[in-house]
Amino acid sequence: MKKLFTLAYPCLGAPDSDFIEAFRRQHDGQHPLAKAHFTMAFGCAGIDEQAYLLHLEEVARKQGPISFACRYAMLGADAAHAYAYLVPDEGYSSLSRLHDALYRQVLAPTLRLDIPYVPHITIGSSTNRALMKSLCDELNQGGLEIRGSVDRLTMVALENGVLTDLTSARLSG
Repeated sequence: MKKLFTLAYPCLGAPDSDFIEAFRRQHDGQHPLAKAHFTMAFGCAGIDEQAYLLHLEEVARKQGPISFACRYAMLGADAAHAYAYLVPDEGYSSLSRLHDALYRQVLAPTLRLDIPYVPHITIGSSTNRALMKSLCDELNQGGLEIRGSVDRLTMVALENGVLTDLTSARLSG
């Protein structure tokens, strides 16, 4: 079954991009699936693709580029895995409001109200929760600072385990 997502690939300087990708290669088994990103709208099925695209473009027209700085690695978890997240302190509210705007109109019925949205870039995943906590602690003790910006939204499809970028819209508001 095809699921549609909205991702925001960060614009990063080469050293930060290289650091994140090397860390993900070592600590995130899903690394080959997609480049580092903020998930702005989570996977949903049964939404008309054209209506989704038009909505994404409308939201992008109203929002300007967002600068961010991640200085905190946060432990995240679900039932099966633990994660190492880079969470922005600068840009957090702007990314959250962009997420909220996406979940209006066509995506409104798909918004999960049982979990809070925390903007983040996943850099590690494992069934070993202690390992992910340790990695977060190490990053936080080392004076982590990743600066970048988000200047577009990308609509992607996940189908048969393959993630494909379909189209993107520049944040131009």
